[in-house]
Amino acid sequence: MSQSFRTLGAGALGALIVAVAALSVHVGPSTAAPVTAADPATHTITVSGSGKVTVVPDIARVSLGVTVTKPSVRDARAVAAASMTKIIAAAKGLGIADADIQTVGLNLDPQYASSSNRIVGYTISEQLQITIRDIDRTGDVVDTAMAKGATDLNGVSFDVANPAKAMNDARVAAIAAAQASAQAMALAAHVTLGSVVAISDATPASPIYYDQAPRATAIFGGVTPVKVGSQDVSAAVTVVFAIE
Repeated sequence: MSQSFRTLGAGALGALIVAVAALSVHVGPSTAAPVTAADPATHTITVSGSGKVTVVPDIARVSLGVTVTKPSVRDARAVAAASMTKIIAAAKGLGIADADIQTVGLNLDPQYASSSNRIVGYTISEQLQITIRDIDRTGDVVDTAMAKGATDLNGVSFDVANPAKAMNDARVAAIAAAQASAQAMALAAHVTLGSVVAISDATPASPIYYDQAPRATAIFGGVTPVKVGSQDVSAAVTVVFAIE
């Protein structure tokens, strides 16, 4: 019985060793990475490019309004409303559409005596933004508004009616600049530049904003000259090219 048990144990141990050996032979090759060429995705050149286009603004936005101080709320409102009504009517008379006249500020504040908390009056401020699509009329709008009772001129900004086109033109220039840089790098490295693998827009988000007009106190007594000038619209891109 003892001899049979030892024989059986030796046989089982031998079978276990064979099974482990077989398992080792089977698993080994599947866990080893095959020897292949380098990943083709690593054969790239990444470059950044910037481009710009010069545009002439064709839209002006004038910010102006009325500020009035009177002893009572009723008086302050009445005077401000009368002036604002005249300003709006005059702007429309110059061809400004109703949709291009927008109230952007309306405030009423009490005024106190210097030596006490006693209210001695009220100040009301009404502010408009007027969009001028015939940009040559910008000076006329400013002068007419002042003549009709505007007391505040907060500035003028200029923009283009189709900013997306200007930005896309700048992106085209940026991609061309990136391609020129990549071609120079490929030439220096003695490789051939391939097709584009990826493009990303790296342009910071910012509005086109232009210089402000003179303050209201600087334009009384004459025609207000408004010079539009020109501005640059810039774009930046990152482009990945394949190397062939």
